Amino acid sequence: MLTAAELRDQVASTYPTPGGGSVSIIAAALGVASIHKGIVVSLKRAGADSVRNQKLLDIRFGTAALMVSLTELADADSRAFQSYLKACELPQTTEGEKMVRKAAREAGLVRATQVPLEAAAAMGRGLRFAEVSAGLVDLHVRSEVSTGAVLLRASIDSVLLNVEANLSGISDTAVRDALKLQRDELERTTALPVRPPAR
Repeated sequence: MLTAAELRDQVASTYPTPGGGSVSIIAAALGVASIHKGIVVSLKRAGADSVRNQKLLDIRFGTAALMVSLTELADADSRAFQSYLKACELPQTTEGEKMVRKAAREAGLVRATQVPLEAAAAMGRGLRFAEVSAGLVDLHVRSEVSTGAVLLRASIDSVLLNVEANLSGISDTAVRDALKLQRDELERTTALPVRPPAR
């Protein structure tokens, strides 16, 4: 099992992974975990409000699945970048080798851009969970939900920076434009702040 210190040191090392994309997605998974904590603690102390409890249960299922999804996307991000790096190491002596290398690099870079876009969309769902659950959880764990929302917001911003960095390296104009459109739409739809309602 990787300790927090070991993860920190690996991120700080010269190893290419985990890089900024994976780190952002891991931070988002922790943000969802914080939201999940607020929900399960509130359910443990559930009162007689069956409607509220059912809403919390529904969100709990969503946050549990999202934690798994984001964790898998963090691993996928590292794999995608490793695939791109391997493509960069392919021989390029002959024209045929150059063409193979170029196609492999392009495919690797496209995948390394798609994964953080998928992650940003998943983080947006996490923000919606935070928005709904903020008005349902117990007051003493509302900060857990707020913390999760802050982490998700920062993770979206940072993971989209990775997308932006990759876009310039994609030579296929149609693919690049389509990915940029996804990026801009995700940035727009996740721009509204999530704040817990006052009680």
